[in-house]
Amino acid sequence: MQPNLVLLFVYGIERSSLSAVTDYHHSAGSAKTPRCNLYSLIITPVGMKKGWKRFLNDLTISSRFLFRDEFQQEFKIQDTLVPAVFIQTGKSIHQLITADEINRVSSTDQLADLVKQRFVKYFA
Repeated sequence: MQPNLVLLFVYGIERSSLSAVTDYHHSAGSAKTPRCNLYSLIITPVGMKKGWKRFLNDLTISSRFLFRDEFQQEFKIQDTLVPAVFIQTGKSIHQLITADEINRVSSTDQLADLVKQRFVKYFA
């Protein structure tokens, strides 16, 4: 594990607005229901996808998953578009993957490749 480094995966939905299961089931359907591509890519009705879990276990860095409101409250950042991926080093955070990039991803494998690519680029 990389000491003092954490990948932050921030969902584009509020923890308090809907239950996660409700959002997952409606994410592809209703225009009235908030949609989060990051959430839809990695979560199933019974939890995190197995392939994504394996990917995270193989990384040399720990990770956290936050809903938009949790992220905003903890880091006092209101104007960043989410979903997004950040890297936290101590008390500083830096964005690795933007909302636009995540919203163009269509599979968990593509997301894993993008995370690896950015992680390597960040530490090259």
